[in-house]
Amino acid sequence: MLNTFPASLTGLLLLAVAAGCRLPTAGAEPPTRARPDSPSGGGSCPTGQCDPDPNGLGIYVAEGHSYCFLHEKTPVACLEGFVNTPEGVALHVRSMYQRDQTLQLPLHLRNPGKPVDGEHPTLESIHGNVGDFFVAVRSGDVSRKLRGEPVSQLVFGFKLPVDLDGTGTLEGLLYELALEPVSGNRLVVRYRPAPSTAWLRQCQAPEDPNVASVLLPQRQVDGLTAAVRPHDATLTVACESGAIGACMNWGYQPWTPEQRQADPDREFVHGACLQAKRAAYFVGQGDPGSYTVSGTEILRRDAHGFGRNSNNDLQELEYLEALWSPRGAECLNLANRRSRVPIPNGLTLPACGPLPKWSSQARFATGVEQPSKP
Repeated sequence: MLNTFPASLTGLLLLAVAAGCRLPTAGAEPPTRARPDSPSGGGSCPTGQCDPDPNGLGIYVAEGHSYCFLHEKTPVACLEGFVNTPEGVALHVRSMYQRDQTLQLPLHLRNPGKPVDGEHPTLESIHGNVGDFFVAVRSGDVSRKLRGEPVSQLVFGFKLPVDLDGTGTLEGLLYELALEPVSGNRLVVRYRPAPSTAWLRQCQAPEDPNVASVLLPQRQVDGLTAAVRPHDATLTVACESGAIGACMNWGYQPWTPEQRQADPDREFVHGACLQAKRAAYFVGQGDPGSYTVSGTEILRRDAHGFGRNSNNDLQELEYLEALWSPRGAECLNLANRRSRVPIPNGLTLPACGPLPKWSSQARFATGVEQPSKP
């Protein structure tokens, strides 16, 4: 017996689609908002924010990679997390064709397994933190937490809304989802359109078939601006190649490493790192663009010395690029930018000066080994 959802949760999906979030079929034209350096503009997409390239603005996945569910080779919805609601579990996804809107797609068990006390289990919730990931299932009044291999044996189901015939008639295409806990806070997410037997990785990397996801509990990260907000019911899921995964790997988690408790200073530096990793200098001015290319090396420091293999000595950065907060760069030395991706006219920031210092806002720093050539 499949887990069912009341009309209230299903209605979230249908309302969003009716409001303009309909996901197009394969072959549909991409949005006309593509930047000149995007594939549709004839360039190579160096900024990591090309549209329709499914790269998540460098936040959830690296440039040239994908974090999206495909329908007939077209990316249509991009997974950003699980949401536990009173009605059940939903996938939190971003529409590739309405990038400023997200949907919640109800998730249920497709193979509930052996009945307990005469009832098949239903999906209750999904949870994860630094060292633990489990799926809670319920049979009658009995709730169980599944970890490790039992989770890998589960098959979940969800529906993608697609306008199949171009007439505006909504049909939900059934997809299946599988989760494989790897280690610590890492997870592999696979999916397939039913009734296909071939599983696809949700995190797709051209040069590495083994990219996993990292888990960020009790927080939602905006897929356009990288702004982080507390949300107890959400488990954010991000490909480890993006800024979320990289910053956590660098030691910039928003919690204390020993007690794993939320810490305001670490929250602040974590948010600043998300902007610094992708060179999103002007987020605070309304431009979420990334002004770097994938794989560019940077040096980093933070005011608290939180980072792995780092410290708080700002003077060690001979060629300081920028000082950062969660709202983007607080100051920028243009001569020391990590790449020469063009900056649009009208976007400016003060120079960091010859003797920069940490401040209440500027608590993360990036630098380069040598200034890039003009």
